[in-house]
Amino acid sequence: MDLQKSASGHLNGTAKKEHWSTDLTWSRYANWWSWALSQDYGTGGVGLLALLTAPLAWTMFLYHVYLIWAGTTTNESSKWSDWREDIDRGLVYKYVGKGDAPSPVDQEVEPYVDWPIHSNQRLHRSEDGRAPIATSNENGGISNHSGPGPEPETGASSWTPVYGLHEIENLYDLGFWDNLMDVFRHV
Repeated sequence: MDLQKSASGHLNGTAKKEHWSTDLTWSRYANWWSWALSQDYGTGGVGLLALLTAPLAWTMFLYHVYLIWAGTTTNESSKWSDWREDIDRGLVYKYVGKGDAPSPVDQEVEPYVDWPIHSNQRLHRSEDGRAPIATSNENGGISNHSGPGPEPETGASSWTPVYGLHEIENLYDLGFWDNLMDVFRHV
């Protein structure tokens, strides 16, 4: 009788469509999975391996989305933690030059990179916690100046202590959307 009602319900279009697992309990579901794994060890092993390693892949994916949002690379996250420690100890000073053009660099050492942001700040990590004193050298340059960035003026007053990472310009942080587009631009 049930079969006749079911068949007539399907023909009339009045039958409810239920999912196969509607009346399935969790223990019965687990029993079915254990039976399936016992029948084919290879498929079961690969399935369990995929199930157990999926959180690792998702965690790495979410970590990289965070790095894109923060505008850093995996290597830079270590660098920024080093800067944070030195800032907390009061060893970091910042000089902000005039204008926003970077100082010329040696093209053999550091080739030009087309990047939309340039900084006019220079950071100095002090060994003893005192601000650097910039003095002119015999070439007309600054004796404690190295690398790209603005040339510091002479005298210690041009250097200011840094009290937090929020005071430091991150050249690689273009904002989440532009950082994401930069990732796909190089793919």
